[in-house]
Amino acid sequence: MTRLRGLCGALALVAGLLGLPATAPAQEIVITFAGDTNFAGSHQTPNPALVRKWGTYTLDDLTETVRTEWTGDVNFVNVETVVGYYDGAPQGKQFVFRSHPDQFRHLMDLGVNAFALANNHSWDHGWPGLEMTHSFFASEDRADRPLLFAGVGPDQIPYEPKVITVKGVRVALSAMSFGSGAYAPGPGRSGMAYIGDYDRILDALRRTEADIKLLSIHWGTENDIGLGWGQADLFRRAVDEAGVNLVIGHHPHVVRAVEARPSDSAAIFYSLGNFLFIGGAAKDSHPLGHDYGLMGKAYFDVKDGDVRLAALEAVPLKGVHEVPRRPNPARAAATIEHLNGLSSRDLGALGAWFRVTDSETPRGLACYGGPYGPKARAMCCTMERSVHCDLPDLM
Repeated sequence: MTRLRGLCGALALVAGLLGLPATAPAQEIVITFAGDTNFAGSHQTPNPALVRKWGTYTLDDLTETVRTEWTGDVNFVNVETVVGYYDGAPQGKQFVFRSHPDQFRHLMDLGVNAFALANNHSWDHGWPGLEMTHSFFASEDRADRPLLFAGVGPDQIPYEPKVITVKGVRVALSAMSFGSGAYAPGPGRSGMAYIGDYDRILDALRRTEADIKLLSIHWGTENDIGLGWGQADLFRRAVDEAGVNLVIGHHPHVVRAVEARPSDSAAIFYSLGNFLFIGGAAKDSHPLGHDYGLMGKAYFDVKDGDVRLAALEAVPLKGVHEVPRRPNPARAAATIEHLNGLSSRDLGALGAWFRVTDSETPRGLACYGGPYGPKARAMCCTMERSVHCDLPDLM
């Protein structure tokens, strides 16, 4: 190993003497993402510090287990609620949600910095609710803590990706939802991006100068773990036509298949299910595969403008209707194996296959070849032997 390090140094010295340009190291960017999130039941007035559902919890209680999972450079949730200090114009629906801004500030304090705002609960409080939600996230977007948020806003904002720079890498996010188009944005009036605007949104993503592109899609039949008719073709268009690296699906409230496209530097999570969804029904007693929500992690290497998908993680969670927690080890391992089978059934060779990691807190890990960044290397090199793990990167 000492001899190899000496060779590395000699190569660098020769390159310098010859005037060759130095090769910049790859930058590792980690995206962590979770599904449907709100903090109050239907038609319930939210408390900024407490959540009540069968029990009373502080915000720290709710996030105690998952607070250590927000290790990404970008950490994403789907905002399945209006976010505001007061009611807007509550709609005549069975499920009408509003969360308090302090509850989402709590997630921001944990590191969550990316938010999809477009879904069928964005308009639970009518036009005023859409404006409150957009205004809140816009007010929290600061130079010292930039936020990615997309899917709701005035004028053209919902159709254009939001872009931030993380560790010198440009990351873009767009978001859209199914729906009739009744709450489309207008001049000076906040509205929502719909899936009917798909071509327009993909065109904007295609034109956007960003190294990593994310797309959130709120779509699918509720409580069905199978892919919906045409869903694969619909979601794949984002990768094939707009160069999207990570498509994040939600709305069915259950987990669907995962597609891995390392040759395209891309992955598609067809549905993450719930994450911290106080307004949702309990699923813990449902059959295997219907009883959990999924946190995902995607590890990208960015070098000289090129992006490579290095690894994916799948982290199953129970209690996503109240207090998210890890399943017991046996259930976690069985859940990952079920996800593998589901992905193979629905996607064939494109289905992601996750290896089950350690026996104490199992999660799924899929590695796509090095060289790895530090975080991916720490995981993948415990699971494989390769030149990228056993030898240093000579260049």
